[in-house]
Amino acid sequence: MTRTLLAGRALALCAAGLVAAGDAPVRAGDADADDGPIPADRRTTWDPGIPGGIPAIRAVHATLDARAFGDGVADATGAINAAIQAAGAAASPARRQVVLLPPGTYRITRSIELNRSNVVLRGAGPERTRIRLDSREPIPVVRMGVFWPDYPAPVRVVGSVPRGARTLVVADARGIQVGDVLQLDQLDDPSYVLRGDQNHAKRGPRPTDVNGPSSPGGYRSVGQQVEVASRSGNTLGLSGPTHIAFDAAFAPEVFETATARAGQPGTRYVGLEDLAVTGGNEGSIFLLNVAYGWVRDVESDGDPRTGPGTSGAHVLVVHGYRCEIRGSHVHHARSVEPGGGAYGIVISHQSSGVLVEDNIVRWLNKPIVMVGSGGGNVVAYNYVDDAFIASHASWQESGIDASHGSFAHHDLFEGNRAPNLGGDSTHGNSGWQTFFRNYAPGTNGTVARTANLRAAGVDGFNRDYTFVGNVLLRPGLVVDGQRPVYLSWSPATLSAAAAFRVGAASLGGPVERFDDGTALRTLLAHGNFDAVTGRVTWDPSRPSRDLPASLFRASKPAYFGDELWPYVDPLREPRVGVLPAERRLEAMRRRSAPSVTPASAPGRSSARAGPPRTSAP
Repeated sequence: MTRTLLAGRALALCAAGLVAAGDAPVRAGDADADDGPIPADRRTTWDPGIPGGIPAIRAVHATLDARAFGDGVADATGAINAAIQAAGAAASPARRQVVLLPPGTYRITRSIELNRSNVVLRGAGPERTRIRLDSREPIPVVRMGVFWPDYPAPVRVVGSVPRGARTLVVADARGIQVGDVLQLDQLDDPSYVLRGDQNHAKRGPRPTDVNGPSSPGGYRSVGQQVEVASRSGNTLGLSGPTHIAFDAAFAPEVFETATARAGQPGTRYVGLEDLAVTGGNEGSIFLLNVAYGWVRDVESDGDPRTGPGTSGAHVLVVHGYRCEIRGSHVHHARSVEPGGGAYGIVISHQSSGVLVEDNIVRWLNKPIVMVGSGGGNVVAYNYVDDAFIASHASWQESGIDASHGSFAHHDLFEGNRAPNLGGDSTHGNSGWQTFFRNYAPGTNGTVARTANLRAAGVDGFNRDYTFVGNVLLRPGLVVDGQRPVYLSWSPATLSAAAAFRVGAASLGGPVERFDDGTALRTLLAHGNFDAVTGRVTWDPSRPSRDLPASLFRASKPAYFGDELWPYVDPLREPRVGVLPAERRLEAMRRRSAPSVTPASAPGRSSARAGPPRTSAP
C-alpha cells in the first residue's frame, strides 16, 4: 500500500501554496495497525549506558602529590601513568580503584594511558584540577583503552540474523566466552547502503587497523556491538537485541572488540571524572574498545585563548559498548574548520548503547556527530550551540548530526537543544534515525549565520528518518528579507530558512544537488510544532497522538530537579523548558567575563552561499 508522505501536512502545504498540488510525494508503508506514534520498524530497544548508572567508587588507591606534580611545571606524565598501572593491578570488579588528582595543573608531555579495567582517574572538579598536554605530537590528552590492540580474526556467522534477535550462530565459538563484546557486521548491501567518498570508520579490504581485522571481500559499513550473555555450542545468546538485520547474502561476521580479558583488545569499567583537559593534538579523550566506560563532569577546553587549545575530536568513542558521556562541557578548538579538527562528541565505528546525556557542547564545527554508529545509542538532554565554519561567514553548520559517514543507524536523539537536527550524507548515507522532543531554533545563538538555516535537515539519500514531538524554528526568523518555509525540497527554496530541508547536498555534492526523492519519500514527521505554520502538524496515517514522555527513560531524571520535564512538549505552554545544562552554562557565564568572539568566526554574507568543499571526515 502507498500513502502520502507527511500525509495531512502535505495536503496542508498544497492548500497554503507552499508546494504544488501535484508534488506531494508518496512512500510505502503499512498504517493499518496503531502501534504508537512511531512505527515499530523504525524503533529499536534504547537501553543505553551502564546498567544502574555510573558506579560510585570510593576506594582511592593513590593520590598524586600536588606540590610535586600539580604546579603546571613538572612533568606529571610518568607519575599519573604509573599510578594507573598500580591501581589496575589492585583492582577487581568487586573493588574498583581511584587515582586521585588533587587541585592543581598537571602538565603532561605524553598521553595519559587509562588502560586498566576497573580504574578511575578523578580530579577535584574541572575548575580545580586541570591536565594540560604540552606536546606537539599528534596525540590526545587521555587515551582510554589499549592502544593499539591486535584484533583476533573474525568468525563467520551462520545464516541470517533478523533485527531484534537475541541469539546468533557462528561457525566456531570455541574462542568466544560469556561476557565478551563482539562487533557484528556485514558487507555493504547496495539496496540501502551508499558508502560515499570515503572508507573511514569501517572494516575493508586493507590490512588490520583500528577499524578491525581485514575484510578482503569488501567494506562493512553496517554493524553493531553485541555482548555475549550465554553460549551453547556455536549458539550465542546476546544481552540485548540486534538493531538492524544481518543478511547471510552479505557474509556477516563477528570479532572481539571491547572484550576485557587476557589476549583481547578491550577495557571494561574505566572512568574519567571531575577534571579539565586541554592541549590535545589528535583530540582530547579517545575511548577505544571500551565497555561500560564513562566520562563525567569533565571540561574539554579547546580554546587557545585559555590554554594550548585542541584540535581533533574532543571525545571520540570507537567500538564502544554501553559507555556514558555525561555532565561535561566540551567547547572551542584551535581552528574551527571542516576536516575533523573541531568536532565535539563523536560516536563512531559501530559503537552501540552509548549514552550522551546532559552535556554542554558549543563553539565547534560539528558539536555532536555520529560516524558509522552501531545503533541503540542515545543522545539526550544536551545543550548544543554555535556550530560554524570560521572561514565561511554565512554557512550554518550541523548542531546534532546523526550521520557523517555511512552507515549510522537506529540511534535516538531526545530532549536536546541544538541549532538544528538531522544528518548529512557527505561521506555516505544513513538510516532509521529518530528525533523525539527536541528544540531546534534553526540558527546559532551567538555565531550568527544566514545560509543553510533549517531546524531539521535530512541530506540526500538518508532514509527512514523520524521526527516526532519536536519544536522547530524560533519565531520571527527572517533571512535577507525572506520568511521561512515549512518544507524545502528543491533548489527554489534554498535561500529561505526552513523547518524541514530534505534531500539536499546529496553525497557530498553542492547543497543544490538534491537526491532522487529517497530522503523525502521515507521521512516521517508527526506531532511537531513549527514556527512557520504556528501549529502542531500530525501525519493522519499515524492514528496515535499519544506522545510518551520519553523513549528510553521510565521517569523524570533526578538532575532535572524542578525544571519542566519533558523538556519539550509541542502540546504544552510553554512548549520548551530549560535544560539543566543550560542552567549550568548560565552560571559559568556569570562567573566569567563575556565570551570574546574570535575575529574569524561570525559574519554575514549572502544566504545563497554554499559550504566549502572538503573530502576530509
